[in-house]
Amino acid sequence: MKYFFLFAFIFSIKFSSAQTDTQNRFIVTDKVNKLLEERYQCSVNNKIKTKNYHIQIYNGYNLNKAKSVKNEFLNKFPDIPVVIEWENPEFKVWVGIYENKLSADRALMHLKKAYPNAFIVNPKKR
Repeated sequence: MKYFFLFAFIFSIKFSSAQTDTQNRFIVTDKVNKLLEERYQCSVNNKIKTKNYHIQIYNGYNLNKAKSVKNEFLNKFPDIPVVIEWENPEFKVWVGIYENKLSADRALMHLKKAYPNAFIVNPKKR
């Protein structure tokens, strides 16, 4: 009986060490790299539509006014992305892409000089 336990112990050690010797390998080909790059580009190009914090600088019923506010903002701040959203029944102009509330607050303090009625929106809470 004690030989049985000894045999079982040695047998379990042999198989447990054999499992650590094998490695999972993933072969990356050019197609995989190309797909990953395309996925990254899609996420960068559509990032404004994801559920992040934005700053709303205009809301109203007039699309032409929303477009003029957007163009005015792009002239003042060309490096900040701008999008016009339509939520029934108003058009809204959202600027910036902020992953957390703190960075949105910092940007809002800077933008309040030019747009005193601006405020932070969080589309994922709607």
